[in-house]
Amino acid sequence: MRYLLINDVILPKQIRMKKFFLPTFFLFLLLVHSAAGNPNTTLSPLARVSVLTASPGPALYSAFGHNALRVVDPIMGIDEVYNYGTFDFDTPNFYLRFLKGQLNYKLSVSSIGQFVFEYQSDGRQVIEQVLNLKPAEVQQIYDFLQVNRLPENAYYLYDFFFDNCATRIRDLVDLKLRPVWHEDPHPGPERSFRNMLNHYIVGTPWARIGIHLVLGMPSDRVATPWEYMFLPDDMKIAFDLATLPDGRPLVRHTSELIPLEFSPPSPGWFSPTLLLWLLVALGVALQWKKPLGRIFDKVFFSVLGIAGLVISFLWFVSDHTATDLNLNLLWALPTHLYFIFKSSPNQPKGISKFYFLIAFFLSVALLLGWPFLPQEFHPAFLPLLLYIAFRSFVFGFGSAAGSRLLLKFAGRQLTGKLHAD
Repeated sequence: MRYLLINDVILPKQIRMKKFFLPTFFLFLLLVHSAAGNPNTTLSPLARVSVLTASPGPALYSAFGHNALRVVDPIMGIDEVYNYGTFDFDTPNFYLRFLKGQLNYKLSVSSIGQFVFEYQSDGRQVIEQVLNLKPAEVQQIYDFLQVNRLPENAYYLYDFFFDNCATRIRDLVDLKLRPVWHEDPHPGPERSFRNMLNHYIVGTPWARIGIHLVLGMPSDRVATPWEYMFLPDDMKIAFDLATLPDGRPLVRHTSELIPLEFSPPSPGWFSPTLLLWLLVALGVALQWKKPLGRIFDKVFFSVLGIAGLVISFLWFVSDHTATDLNLNLLWALPTHLYFIFKSSPNQPKGISKFYFLIAFFLSVALLLGWPFLPQEFHPAFLPLLLYIAFRSFVFGFGSAAGSRLLLKFAGRQLTGKLHAD
């Protein structure tokens, strides 16, 4: 079963809270059961339901597009848009709730005029798919939405991959209409969740590196065709291909409601990968100037430590599922913040020496296993790993001993190459 229906309130497929008590759950069901009412409005035979698909927008939260439902009844004077993707910036502790994965999204209802004005202002294209429904099926969808829009039912715990503005509509249609979904609208190579996102953030490389930093191994799992529909564009394709149980196409006709005017950004030539290679080259060059090199190392490893704290928070504290099991924590170690100030590169000893030897072997293992790891790494992380390995080697063996070992290794490699020639 993909989800549970209690009085027309969809409960998500996965209960994602890490601390969850059964009595609270049953109390929630009791409240939902008592609060859900019966819709009173009967639509005319001319009423219709359509799915609206908006193209990606300029803000990061709109970079993957959007879906909404539209209900039109010219006889009853109804033309409303039902939007499962709204949130309130005035929510207490908004950013903390967002980071912890505890931000509630809401089903909001607006007029089609308000909806069109907002998306025209951003220059975003909106495609409308009118569903091929009988009057009784339209009424079913409408009744469902009237229960869901009640204040006590309108909020839900958002999950980017599994419970968002698109999956809510998919689940509603699947539950009420039981369509036959196409096996795979994208025949070809298997796609992970991370692969599917890359298409939308190729023009924003700085956002892409941030997303790659915080996403863990769950994002690299191969998605199923059912799960593809967490992305609005993929849901639109799935609806176009689906049929109803009696053989009718799910979509009667498709039209462009708002033309596309927004141009996606181009990545430009100055990328995070180039920047990090330049920074690492600077760090290597500064090692000839000991005081400056030491300052660079402290800043470099401190930034890595802060990144590690963020990754740890999203993995161990937050309720986000996509940020669990993040292998970036193997190089962005929060403990860098402590040991970079405690260690001495000239005379390493005790726990500091042992710590940087571990950091060295971890970074080398990541470099060697890069193509085989179950998590995809951003190319910009490569220079970081190389510099971590270089400086951890020096901190672990001492600057003089480390330099001799590096020179000896380089000499062996060069000698072997000359003999081979």
